[in-house]
Amino acid sequence: MKALGPRVPRFIGWGLAAAEALLDGPREVAVVGPSPDDPGTRELHRAALLATAPGAVVACGTPGSEEFPLLADRVLVGGAPTAYVCRNFVCDLPVTEADALRAKLTP
Repeated sequence: MKALGPRVPRFIGWGLAAAEALLDGPREVAVVGPSPDDPGTRELHRAALLATAPGAVVACGTPGSEEFPLLADRVLVGGAPTAYVCRNFVCDLPVTEADALRAKLTP
């Protein structure tokens, strides 16, 4: 039997990506800010979207937003845009800096 990699490289890549996401576990990232156009909110949202955490789910909105359940009960910390990183319905301490968020999302 020949190796699968050379025969179906796209499917091998997808399979490895799915395996990596399974091993890392699901992560949920909630980013809240005063408005979606706020520069701090955009910076945190962008950091979450560009993170290397496999299979991460990202939601962005304003505090008290009912648009996404992930944003429920999320508040600003010190009036600044804030990101919450959660696993299995348990969240780490919130962060307000993009670098701190990137560190939390690095596998």
